[in-house]
Formats: sequence, structure tokens, C-alpha cells
Amino acid sequence: MMLQHLILNKHTLLSVVLALAVGTFSHAKTGDETQPIDVSADRSEYDDKKGIQRLVGNVEIVQGSMKIKAQEIAIHLKDNRLARIEGDGNPIRFEQQNDLNETIVGEANAIDYNAADGTLVLSGNARLKQPRQELNSSRIVFNSRAQTVKADGGDQGRVSIRIQPPEPEQ
Repeated sequence: MMLQHLILNKHTLLSVVLALAVGTFSHAKTGDETQPIDVSADRSEYDDKKGIQRLVGNVEIVQGSMKIKAQEIAIHLKDNRLARIEGDGNPIRFEQQNDLNETIVGEANAIDYNAADGTLVLSGNARLKQPRQELNSSRIVFNSRAQTVKADGGDQGRVSIRIQPPEPEQ
């Protein structure tokens, strides 16, 4: 069977994404957010007054099954705890396992992760992919706690979704 490729305009996006994405994009692995965060980079600068750790060059952040790779990242701390991760790159890559041990992969020109609400925003040539579905857009908002994915086509006004057909029954 051939793969189906859906192109949606802004007017039908909301209803289709809510119907498809919530059911097919599995949420992040339970317990990842309680794991320690390991960070490595070529260079690091910390501003104690602002609570911002700037990492530059071959940045890698790992928390449980979540991995972020970028050229530059800013980690915002509040009360010595992770509050937010933001960065720019060409592209920034994101990877995380879900509770089914499937890999969710994302990439974009910019990333903004809010630890307080579990929201990951991918913007600029954004892509979010897992087995059986791929979403391409100018901006994708993935909320692991609410198990929702929202996409915005930006100036082009288009979102691209590819859904794999079901496996044939044996």
C-alpha cells in the first residue's frame, strides 16, 4: 500500500490535528522528568543573579530517555531547579522514548522547553516524528503531560502530516 500524505490548511488544521495527533502521538516516557539532568558542552557560562547557564558548542542534554543536541542552549534555573531550556541551532535535535518504548524525534531551528508544564515548542522548520506518523510545520507545540500536539503552518499557512497505513493483518 502507498503511504498517504495529508496537506492541511489552517481552517481544517485544528480539528484534524486534535483528532489525529492526540491519538497517534504517544506521550513521553513516564518518570523522565524526575531523572537527573546531565549536560555537556565545549563551553559553559553561569550567571548566578539571573539563574542562567549558557552552553555553547556540541551541547548535549540528557534526562532519562530525553536527549537534546544543539550548538547553543540556555538553561534557566529557578530555586536551583530546571525551569526552562531554550536554544538555537541548525538544527536542534530532540529525542525521547514514550511508554511503549517507541522513539519520538524532533528537530527545529529553535527549541523552548518549559519544565513546569512539560511543553516543548519546536519552531523554524519544525519536525516531530514517531513510528506511524510524521508532522512537519513552521511551529510545533508538544505537551507531554496533556498528551497533545499542535502545529502552525506559519507564513505558508500549511502543515504536513504523514500517517502510515495500518499493518496488514496476518
